[in-house]
Amino acid sequence: MCGPATAIGVASGLSSGMSAIGSFQQGRAQTDATNRARLNQYNDAMKMRQFKYGQDMAVYRAAVNDYKSDIRESDLALADTRTALNKQAQERIDAARIQSQDNNIKQLQAEGKISASMQAGRSRDRALAMTKGAFGRDQAMTESNLLRARFADIDKYRRFADQATSYRRQLYSKLPMEPTMGPAPSAPIMQQGPSALSLIGGLGSAALSGLTAGMGAASDLGRIGGVPGGGGGALSDAAFGKIGSGSPLGNAYANFLKG
Repeated sequence: MCGPATAIGVASGLSSGMSAIGSFQQGRAQTDATNRARLNQYNDAMKMRQFKYGQDMAVYRAAVNDYKSDIRESDLALADTRTALNKQAQERIDAARIQSQDNNIKQLQAEGKISASMQAGRSRDRALAMTKGAFGRDQAMTESNLLRARFADIDKYRRFADQATSYRRQLYSKLPMEPTMGPAPSAPIMQQGPSALSLIGGLGSAALSGLTAGMGAASDLGRIGGVPGGGGGALSDAAFGKIGSGSPLGNAYANFLKG
């Protein structure tokens, strides 16, 4: 059976060792919790960055679709205008052709009446020339009207085209810029927990503390037991009773015996 000084040293060493192990485990747990919190915060920031970019892109795509739809409607309206102008021009040309044919018939009828009612000579030639000139003038007026109407159609189409161009520019100016993903958050800096060397150092300190406590207890007990030089040795219960059960040394030894 070991002596009370040894028991006190072992108890002190074990206590210091358990304290060192507990401090090491607590430090590791705190480090792990801190690192998990930093990593979760980083992951949440990355998810929020991606979510915001997705929202911005959805809004941008909707705006682009609206822009394209408005452009298509503008192009269709301009095409309808051109078709209507071409239709009107063709109707005028068809009417002019019919009128020209009627004029030719009337001219032939008028020339026939002149030829039938007048004798050959200068008077008849003059009458025929005047009749031909009158119908030629009408034909020239018709062609001139057609040409002016066509120029008017071209001017009208250009005005519509300019309005369509201005409308497209307005639509484009309202189009938002394509969103870009924001910069990624900085990667978290992980905290370094207590190393195994610190645990080894703590256990070494605990062992040294136990040894120091044992040596001090042996010296004290040696003086109480009458051992010269405080070298320690066996100590009877009667001698240990001189220490007093209320002292720390006495309490430590009593607890050791109970254990």
